[in-house]
Amino acid sequence: MSDFYAPRVVRGQLEQANYQDPFVPIYRGNPLIEALPKIFSPEEAYQRLAHYPEYNEYERELPPEIRMHLIYNANQFFKPNWIHLDLEQRFSRMLRAGYLARNPITRSYWRETDQRLQTGSTLPRLQSTATGFNLVGISGIGKSTAVEAILRLYPQVIVHHCYGESNFNFVQVVWMKLDCPFDGSIKGLCINFFQELDEILETHYYPNYSRNGQASTDEMLGHMKRLTALHGIGCLVIDEIQHLSVAKSAGISRMLNFFVQLVNTMGMPVVLVGTYKALPLLTSEFRQARRASGQGDFTWDRMHPDEVWQMFVEMLWRYQYLRQPTSLTPQLSNALYEVSQGITDFAVKAYLLAQMRAIATGIEAITPEMIRSVALDSFCFAQDVLDALRTHDWQKLKMVPDIQMVNLDTQYQQNPRAMHKTKRQPEQPGKSASILESSQIAPVESEINSPDQSKATNLAKKKVKTRTEVALPEGDLRRLGDQRDSQNLTRYQAFQKAGCVKSALQFFNPEVSS
Repeated sequence: MSDFYAPRVVRGQLEQANYQDPFVPIYRGNPLIEALPKIFSPEEAYQRLAHYPEYNEYERELPPEIRMHLIYNANQFFKPNWIHLDLEQRFSRMLRAGYLARNPITRSYWRETDQRLQTGSTLPRLQSTATGFNLVGISGIGKSTAVEAILRLYPQVIVHHCYGESNFNFVQVVWMKLDCPFDGSIKGLCINFFQELDEILETHYYPNYSRNGQASTDEMLGHMKRLTALHGIGCLVIDEIQHLSVAKSAGISRMLNFFVQLVNTMGMPVVLVGTYKALPLLTSEFRQARRASGQGDFTWDRMHPDEVWQMFVEMLWRYQYLRQPTSLTPQLSNALYEVSQGITDFAVKAYLLAQMRAIATGIEAITPEMIRSVALDSFCFAQDVLDALRTHDWQKLKMVPDIQMVNLDTQYQQNPRAMHKTKRQPEQPGKSASILESSQIAPVESEINSPDQSKATNLAKKKVKTRTEVALPEGDLRRLGDQRDSQNLTRYQAFQKAGCVKSALQFFNPEVSS
C-alpha cells in the first residue's frame, strides 16, 4: 500500500482512480478525464438522479405525532425531468472539455502552468477549452437541489497513484460548490474557497494562504489560482450569485473579471447559479456573458400546468400519511398549482401543511379548500407575489427582481394589452371606433412627462386622417362583402354564387359543364 497521503473527510465521495476508455478520441490519454465515471445516457442519468424515500402504507396507522414527522419524507424525494437531464449533460460536457487543456502527465504541463500563473495570460499552446455556463431561474424552483444532485454523480475527490507504467501521485478535486458571500466581496469568496478545500482535503490552506484572513485580496487570488492547478479542480460552482447586487459596481466588475481569468488562464469552468436578480449583473460584462454561453444559456422558470407538473404531483402525492388516503383528482392538482403557481418549494410545502392540518383536525383527508386555506394562512409574506403571478400582474412582478421573468419584455412586445389596462373610447351609435382608439394603451408612469413621448403622440395625431366612405361602383368585388354579411354566406360561397370562382374539377374532367 502506498504511503501517499489520501484525505479522509470529504463532502462528496472519495474514490481511488479507476481508468476507463472514455470512447471519445480527444479524451484519451488524460488521466483526469479517464478517471471520471462513464458518460451517462439519459436513461442512466435518470436512474441515478431519481431518489424516492421509503414509504410504507402501514405508517398511516401510526399515532398522529409520529405521522407529523413522517410527512417530511416528501421533502427528500427527487424526480428528474427533462430539465435535470439537460443540466446533467451540460455538466458532463463541461467537466471533460475543461480538462482537455489540463493534462498533468505531459512534460510541459507544470512549466507552462507556472508561466501562466506568473504572467496571467493564456499560452497559445494551452488555449482554454473550459466552457462554463450561467444557471438563472425563479426562486424556489430547485436550482441548488438539482445542481447538488448532479454533482454527486461524480466523486468529489479522486486519488491517483499510477497511470500506465508511471507513478502518478495526484489528488484530483472534481468539483467544488461555494455560496457567494452575502456582501458580494472577493475576499470573502477566497476565504470560503480555502476553508472548503481544507474541509474536503484536511489541509491547512486557509491559515497558510490567507494568513487567517489577513492576506490581501490579490495575494489570495493568486493562491486560489495555484490550488486550482495543483488539484486539477474540474469546475467551480458559485451559488447565490445574486448576492453580488449588494456590492459596489467596481467590486462586481472585479469579481466577474476574476471568473473570466479562472476560465482563461487556468482552464477551469465556472458555473454561476442565481435568481433572476442576477441577470443584470451577468449581462453587464460581455466577456463573462460570452464565456457563460459555452454550453448555452440556461434559464429555469416555474412549472406550467402540463404533463411535467402532473408527473411531479403524482409522485409527490404518494407520500401521504392520512388514515383515509385521498386520491389525486384534477381539482386537487389544480388547487395545488393555484396556490404554488408551479414553484416547487411552495407546492411541496402546501401539500405537507395540508396533511398536517388534516391530521390535527381529525379530518384525515385533503380537499381543495384545505389546500387553499393552509396556503393563505402560511404563505402570508409571499402572497402578494403569488397573486401577481396568478393574475399576470406584470407591473407588480417587475418590482420583484427574484421573481421577474426573463421573457417579460417579450411578453410586453407580443401582448401589450396584458401589460397595461387598455382605455377604449366609447363608441358612438352608427360609427365604429377607430383602430387608434381601440388599441389605445395607458401610458407608463415614467412616460407621462416624457417630452419625446408627447412629441411622438402629437405627430401621430397629425398623421391620423378620418376615413371617408367611398361609394363602390356596380360590379366591384368589394361589394360582395356587404352581400355575404346580409345573407350569412362565407366569403367563398359569396364569390361562388356570383360566378367569380369555378370548380377545379372542370379543368380535369371535360364532362363537367362550365
